[in-house]
This record gives sequence, structure tokens and C-alpha cells, in this order.
Amino acid sequence: MTKKIAIVVDSGSDVPQSVLDENKNIAVVPLNITMNGHNYLDAVDITPDEFYSGLATAETLPQTSSPSPQAAKEAMDRLFAAGYQQILGITISSALSVTNNVFQLAAQDFPADTVTILDTKSIGIGSGIQAAYAASLINAGESFQDVIAKVRASIVKSRIYFYVPTLKYLSAGGRIGRVAGLVGSVLHIKPVISCDPEGVYYPLFKARSEDKAIRKLVEQVKTDCLNSAHYRLGVVHGQNPALVKKLAEKLREVTGRPVDFIGEISPSLGVHTGPGLIGATVQSY
Repeated sequence: MTKKIAIVVDSGSDVPQSVLDENKNIAVVPLNITMNGHNYLDAVDITPDEFYSGLATAETLPQTSSPSPQAAKEAMDRLFAAGYQQILGITISSALSVTNNVFQLAAQDFPADTVTILDTKSIGIGSGIQAAYAASLINAGESFQDVIAKVRASIVKSRIYFYVPTLKYLSAGGRIGRVAGLVGSVLHIKPVISCDPEGVYYPLFKARSEDKAIRKLVEQVKTDCLNSAHYRLGVVHGQNPALVKKLAEKLREVTGRPVDFIGEISPSLGVHTGPGLIGATVQSY
């Protein structure tokens, strides 16, 4: 008999709200945000709109920090107390945050083979769509080991892309990876950024305008979809609802099907990107 399986994720993974609403076996551990002298739990104490309003008037740029091992352990405790017998942890890239390590530390407090933590090597919706995939596998009655194996395989094949109007916030955050070479090199550059196989940011395209950047992003997603036997699409925005709607429509045109998930990025990611971000993920499986 298949054991009851739960999922624990960090808030930087941007699990689609519809997936959270439909799957009560998913627990979200919030990252921490410090802004204007106040501390907030990501997406708990502060909404995206509240965050961007605060960002516009902030004297210094906000900062983020990972959850504590205790916060991760307490989330796992609650899931076990609710009757779940095995937990799959899914986190944003360990190259961009210590959150994966925090989850690993928390998992050590539980019996072997009851908690497994996966590093998506991605961030935002790129990580969150893997949690959505895991939830669908669990709902289909897959065993714990099969869910783990299939999500691991999907992580290797899946891709995340971000268009950011400015590199100001990413540069200030410090975890800019191989995008650093773009900072200050070209005025008004409009880059599309991805995560490499190690989960490190790198510039995929450099464009001179937003339209060109989005066009290149759409073409890349189209190519990924053509090369995928099975896939799902997710798009997100940071205070840019008009552009994400436009992106979703363009992707529908080139793929012949609507995107599976549309949402907003969490405030903890907005700290590092600023307003205007557009993201798209191709989850291949």
C-alpha cells in the first residue's frame, strides 16, 4: 500500500497558487525579508503589491535570508503529525541560496528514508513547477521512490528563463553568477537570464529592447517544447501583469496550447530582480 506522501517547499519556489489550493499536502516554508527596518515572512506577512510599494520608497535595498533549520523542521513535524509518512522537499538552487542546505539539516532529525530533499537547480516558477509535478505524481498513486526518480529526471531536462528590465537589483544582491559581466558593460541592455546545470545564473540573450528580449525568450521556449516529449509551461511576473498576459498569448500561439500556470513571483525573488520581471519555465518530463 502506498504511504501518504507530503511535499515541503521554500517560498522562493513560487508554487502556483492553484496547485497549493488543490493539494493540502504541500507545506511552504517562507524565506525572510528585511525592508525599511522591518522583518517579514515572505508571502505571509507581505504581499507582492505591498513589497513593490515598499521597494519604491526604500532608502536602502531590501535583503533576504533563508529559513532557519528549525522553521523547516517544524513544517516537517506538522506534516508528519497530520498523518503523512514520507516527505519530499523541493528547493530553489543551492547555488543561489543556502535554503537547500537548511532543508537537508532539518531532514536529519527524522528517520532515514522518510524525508528526501531535492535541489531543483532552478528558482521561482522553475522550482515551483517541479513541486506541482511531484503533486500530480503523488495524486496518481506513484510510490515515494518513483516520485523522487521522476522529479529528478525532470529537473535535468527542464528550463527557466527570466527577462529583467534592469540588472541593478540582481547586482546588488550578490548572487549574480555569470551575469556579472553584463553589469556596466552596455547601457540599457535587456537580458534574458537562465540557470545553468549547476543552478547558477548566466545570460542567455542580450537584447536592445524589451520587445526583442521577449521575442527571443518565446523562440527559446518554442524550441524547448519541440524537443520535449511531454512538457508543461509556467509564466510569472513581478508587477508586470500586462506583459505576462502578452507572453502567455505568444506562447499559446507558438505551441498551440495555453500555458498551464500564470502567477506572480514571491517578494523574496522581487528583492533580487526589482519590478518588471517576466519569467517562463518549460517543465519537461
